[in-house]
Amino acid sequence: MKKGKVFTSGQLALVAMVLVLGAAVWLNTRYSGKLAQKTKYLGETALVGSDVSSEAVPTAAKPTETEDYFERSAQKRDAAYQEAEETAEAMLKNESLSTEERKSATESLAKLAKRKVDEAEIENLLTAKGFQKNLVVINDTGVTVVVQSEGLLASQTVQIQDVVTAQCGVGLNNVKIVTVDG
Repeated sequence: MKKGKVFTSGQLALVAMVLVLGAAVWLNTRYSGKLAQKTKYLGETALVGSDVSSEAVPTAAKPTETEDYFERSAQKRDAAYQEAEETAEAMLKNESLSTEERKSATESLAKLAKRKVDEAEIENLLTAKGFQKNLVVINDTGVTVVVQSEGLLASQTVQIQDVVTAQCGVGLNNVKIVTVDG
């Protein structure tokens, strides 16, 4: 060993890696709590403290509203799709449309048709799994599933997530499940 040299380059590299790893762990623990709160799934909640109020908090639609909720929502969704289809078809009928604009309108019609088919298939599969009243809405950011239930078990949540991810190929973080009391 040469005199005057306290650390070798390998030792300095090791110290630098340990510092970077420590910083990563610190950042992860500092910010992961905020992220974890945003990505909760139904059925994964645990009671931590005992200072919770015993009053019931309404979290879903009232039973009298539920009867028509699914029908009204499906009608609104279908009306929005109809309007989007009519707009795209009107664009295609316009003779002054460029090739690129025609292609874009055709792609939007195809995307809309695929969404409608996927929503219908997911709704049928959910009905087969026992969720008699359900509504599925697919958009650019993910899939929202509304089911009639007093509360979902973890196994039911997983069933819904499995159906949606298998049909649409979206990640679990892009699947929202909403319950409506019935």
